[in-house]
Order: sequence, then C-alpha cells, then structure tokens
Amino acid sequence: MRDALTNTDDGTDAALLAQAAAGAESAFVELYRRRRDDVYRFALAMAKSRSFAQDVTQEVFLNVWENAARFDPAKGTARAWLLGCARYVVLDRLRDERRWTDDVPEGVAACEGEQLVLAQQRLVRLQAAIAALPVEFREALVLYELQELSYAECAAALDCPIGTVRSRLHRARALLSEMLREPEGAKPQVDAPAALSPSEVCS
Repeated sequence: MRDALTNTDDGTDAALLAQAAAGAESAFVELYRRRRDDVYRFALAMAKSRSFAQDVTQEVFLNVWENAARFDPAKGTARAWLLGCARYVVLDRLRDERRWTDDVPEGVAACEGEQLVLAQQRLVRLQAAIAALPVEFREALVLYELQELSYAECAAALDCPIGTVRSRLHRARALLSEMLREPEGAKPQVDAPAALSPSEVCS
C-alpha cells in the first residue's frame, strides 16, 4: 500500500523535529533511529556505494540537527522533508565526485547453483540500469518505487509539481525497460519487474 507511512508516524516525526529544533538532543537521537535507514537506502540506491550512503546519512542528519526549525509541515511530511534533504546532499556529492553513473554494486555475495547465479546476474544488471538513468529520473524512481513515497511526497522531496513527478517516473520506466531489453552483446537481457523491491535493489 502506497500510504505505508501513517498519520501517527508522521505526526511523531514532526513532533521530534520540533523538539530537536528547540534543542532536545534525545528527540534528535530518536528521529535518527527512526529515519536513518530511509536516508541510507535512498543514498545507496542513488550511488550504489555503501561508504557513499554512510557519509550521506551522517551529513544529512548533521544538517537536520542544525536546521530542524526549517521543517514546515504545511509543505509535506517529515519523511519527505528528510529525503528532500538527502537528495540535496546526494546531488552535491555526485557533482563533487563526478559520479553521475555508478560503479558496479559492492559486495555481491557468492552464491551456489545455476538459478541463484542467474538471479544474481539479473539483479546486478537491474542495479546497473537504474544507476545509468539520468539523475532526475533516477531520484524520482527511487523515491516512488523504493522509498514508497506518494506522488505528493515525491513532489515535496523533489521540490517540483506532481505532474513533473509523474512524467519523470514514466520516462524512467521507459528508459529502464529499453536498457533491460538491449541485445545480449550490448547489455544482457533482463525482464523489468512490475515493481521494484527495496530489499532487492538496495541489498
């Protein structure tokens, strides 16, 4: 279900942000505990580097501690705001490191059996295809499919109209499908999934 984040959850996050803005360190620590995985998964899906994702997560929450008062619940959920903060950090680091496309995913686990090997190869190609998307399409796909934000939350995180989110998602899916249908000589063929699983793509 797209509305996985309940109103109660978001109300708790918003309250923690308000307390953190007032200087309550315990509230900030609790917010970090609740939402660090969301930020980490977003950064990992954008760059496929665990060290990159760890650095981004640390920088994001340092910025949150310093700027919690800037959160405006009228503009969207606390989770969307946090991922919007993560987006800016990711884009800055990608620009600095000139990593608009990603390396091969780290730590691909060894597996036994032909079916497991083929499954792992398909997953690697899917990750590589996502990494090769233009960044504006990649971030929309990651937020909507992997982080499971609503269109409205994606729009808040990306600071753009909902219509733009929809068009970027449509283009991202089309490009992904094209890349996964490339001939064997260019890119191995992989069936594009109907929906992307955070546990699969961000593993």
